[in-house]
Amino acid sequence: MKGSLTLRYMLHQMAYWAAAAGVMSFASAFLLEKGFSASVIGILLASGNLLSCGFQPILADRADRLGGNILKWLIIGLTGFSICCFVATALFALPQTAMGILYVLGVFFFDAMNPLNNAVCVMYNNAGYRINYGMGRGIGAFAFSLSALIIGKLMADYGADWMIWISASLLVFNIIFVLGFPNVKERTQEENVQTECCSIAVFFSRYRLYCVSLLGVMFLAMFHAMSENYLIEIVRPLGGDSGSVGIALFIATAVERPGIVFFDKVREKITDNWLLKLSGVFFLLKALLFLLAPNVTAIYMIQVMQTVTYCFLAPTQLFYANNKIDPVDMVKGQAFITASYTLGCACGNFLGGQLLEWFHVTALLVAGVVIAAIGTVILFVTVDKKDIDTRRV
Repeated sequence: MKGSLTLRYMLHQMAYWAAAAGVMSFASAFLLEKGFSASVIGILLASGNLLSCGFQPILADRADRLGGNILKWLIIGLTGFSICCFVATALFALPQTAMGILYVLGVFFFDAMNPLNNAVCVMYNNAGYRINYGMGRGIGAFAFSLSALIIGKLMADYGADWMIWISASLLVFNIIFVLGFPNVKERTQEENVQTECCSIAVFFSRYRLYCVSLLGVMFLAMFHAMSENYLIEIVRPLGGDSGSVGIALFIATAVERPGIVFFDKVREKITDNWLLKLSGVFFLLKALLFLLAPNVTAIYMIQVMQTVTYCFLAPTQLFYANNKIDPVDMVKGQAFITASYTLGCACGNFLGGQLLEWFHVTALLVAGVVIAAIGTVILFVTVDKKDIDTRRV
């Protein structure tokens, strides 16, 4: 081993997720203060997410082809573009349309970094360095919560622009932390020729089973988004209110942090394939318990399952992709699994809203059970199977 980069990776994750608490969680509050309607805000944020979802595989393909230290510079470049877009919305008196476009671009660049952040961990571990992903992602979750608390208070007291300045400052620190990552050995000319063989189109044929398994991840993300973002509609028939939602989300966040921090210990006992399958089983169980919950107290107890649902699914994605995908295609593998999760969340948000508008909350809960079941079955069928290397047949 060449040494540990865990501390630097923790600082990088801390800065990224602390900034995410501002530019993502408080996006609605910022844009509302700037005069946007709720429906337009929804369209803007969905547009940013969907754009980044489509762009992530293209960006990853470029990173796989160039190899070496390009990941570090891509993260720095995307961070710089995000800073410029977000700061411009607070610094200049722009027409509303221009402000909306700039904010969407900022979200686009910011969200596109996510798979690259994961790929950095894999790249350095493969290069002989040591990075504890669970520690990095765990400190990121803690930074997100603390940042949300501080930004929310400052926005309430001094205005929405404070969110932009704090988030931009955190992103500047992110650039500093990423610059400190060491350079790795560049690929030889022979290795670079090999990477040219796998375009995005070839990726789907080379890793067919892997791509099918991503549908399982997408369905689980759909249920997760539906149950989390529409939790107020789930607890209201049980006598709950927004305060109940706050308590439920706090419970989930509280149990999530230690679960992710000690994830590496869990991986020593359970394989990545089984962690994915177990996450599906527990998501399905959670969906059934939501459907049958008799009161708000039961909802609180169900939220403890975050340690075996999201805490199994989210970090396992990184290692599962690394195990199934050749090193030369590693960044694309990370990008596609992140994009599938993002797409699942977007679909879950849309479907949940439609079910609630046209039917009753029971329809949402039943749909959640069906969606979680489909995702679980797909994972059980696909994750243990290995794609045939089409380059050797």
